[in-house]
This record gives sequence, C-alpha cells and structure tokens, in this order.
Amino acid sequence: MNGVFTAIGTFIRRFPFCVGCIVASLLLAAGAWLLRGEVASLHIAHAERSKQGESMLATLVGGSTTRQELQDVRAATRRIEENLVIESNLAENLWYFYKLEEQTKVRLPELHQLSSPATDKSPLYRRVPYNLKVTGSYEQVAAFLAALETGPRLLKITNFDFGRASADSATLVLSLSIEVLGKR
Repeated sequence: MNGVFTAIGTFIRRFPFCVGCIVASLLLAAGAWLLRGEVASLHIAHAERSKQGESMLATLVGGSTTRQELQDVRAATRRIEENLVIESNLAENLWYFYKLEEQTKVRLPELHQLSSPATDKSPLYRRVPYNLKVTGSYEQVAAFLAALETGPRLLKITNFDFGRASADSATLVLSLSIEVLGKR
C-alpha cells in the first residue's frame, strides 16, 4: 500500500497541471450534479418574477389612465357635493325652483319643502322632500320637467299627477312630489 501512495505522489509531482485539472473537473462535476436538482425550482421562481414584472409594467402603463380616472371621479364627487341642498337653507332651496320657473316660463302656484323622513338611515346624504304644482302650456311644463331632470340637483320624482286645469283650458297642471339629495 505504501507503494501506491508513492506512485501517486510521484505522479502528482511529475504532472501537477494534469492533477489540478482532474481535481477541478471532479469538483465542477459534483457542483453541476448538485445544481441540476435546483434548476426546476429556479425556473418556477423566474416565472413568478416574470409575471410580477409584466403586471408591474401593465400597471405603470395604465397608471396615467388610472390617475386621470381618479381625477375625473374626484371632480364628479366635488360637483355632486356642491349641488347638495341644505335642508335648513329654505330660501336658497326654493330659489332653485323659482329660477327654473323663470327659465321655462311656467308658474309655480304651490311649492312646499317638507321635513326629511325620520326613517332616513343614510350616513352621508339626506332626502329633502318637496311638493310642487306647475302650470303652463305643454311645452313650458315639458321644459320645466326636462330642466328638473337634467339640472345640477340630484332628485327623484316619487309621485306625479298630470292633467288640464279645466276641460276647455289649454293650460296644463303638473303636480310633483320629489326628493332632492341633501347634506346630512
């Protein structure tokens, strides 16, 4: 056995470069064999990171669109908040209807703001009910109704009655019960 070690020692001294290459090859082969088992998990991790990168890129590309949409939503919310009625501000609330009366040339012989229902549970808004009667020609009454529907105030018509003032009259009478959205 002692002779084998001497032969190996002689071989190493005679061919040091070859021995270094053999040792390096054996170490690299062992390393490749160990890493071969982790290639599948590295592929999975790479795929996950690629998906995250693609979604982040899509978010960045759509970011300006999202910011514009957020700005539009904030402007719409601000416009809604500016047009909410305040129940206690009776003069301004009634003025809105009288302004529509002036624009559409109808007459408002009756206009009453009623008390908000006690059953209203909305934490943000209050329903402010009104009863009103509008008289005028068909075109005038239709223009008043269109102005109500398309105006800045958010309202809901809860009840209406439409008819002639009398059988031989061309004047129409529109009785409305509406609820206008107000601040809590």
